Amino acid sequence: MKNICLVIEYIGTKYAGFQRQKNGLSVQEVLEKAINLATGEHVKLTPSGRTDAGVHAFNQVVNFMSNTTIPINKLKIPINFHLPKDIRVKEALIVPDNFNSRQSAKKKTYVYKIYNGQDFSVFDEDRVLHYPYTLDHDLLKKGAEKVLGTHDFSAFVKSNASTKTTVRTIFASYFTFDGKYITYHITGNGFLYNMVRIIVGTLLNVGRGKLSIDEFEKLLNGGQRQKSGKTVSASGLYLDSVEYDIGTKNP
Repeated sequence: MKNICLVIEYIGTKYAGFQRQKNGLSVQEVLEKAINLATGEHVKLTPSGRTDAGVHAFNQVVNFMSNTTIPINKLKIPINFHLPKDIRVKEALIVPDNFNSRQSAKKKTYVYKIYNGQDFSVFDEDRVLHYPYTLDHDLLKKGAEKVLGTHDFSAFVKSNASTKTTVRTIFASYFTFDGKYITYHITGNGFLYNMVRIIVGTLLNVGRGKLSIDEFEKLLNGGQRQKSGKTVSASGLYLDSVEYDIGTKNP
């Protein structure tokens, strides 16, 4: 058997997240069905991580064991034939037997897209957060810098979420600006449930002057969830890339 890795992209709007759900259609369910139709095999995908309902991905990484005789450089063609237009396999490759999309991942990068203006385009619906309030870009930048390093993100995880530890290390955290479009970029060794969406919601409070930089920094040291910002919409969140030991993104 071969250990096959797929790099996929999807628009998560119609799905109840990546992972299979009892009540709701998931990206995993649709992709596994397409692989079955393409290869005749029933497979169970291992993803680099879950994405919540409504969250998108530029480069989700999954792997599965297979006996297919379809050449690896042709494999994405029949799989994509059986996929809807909002899910696509970008690349297929054979990886070592011990490769695990989740356990082998060392860094993940997410981006969060915001439209900071009054006139919201219909083409941004379910793809970008509409945030019409005035924001101080310098405060956003300073707040983002505070996220760098190792912190206890207790204030940035969904209440009552089950996790062994709330400590994570962040390698990159910054905003980019393109007219009225603002994008937050964050790279870490792992992320808690709703962590990125809560960080963004809290940084928006910083940018509006509703929360000081000092208050935000205190939240990064095991603060209380009640004092951080709201969980912003899933519509603006994208899994951007996953990095592995080989030193490259999306193997």
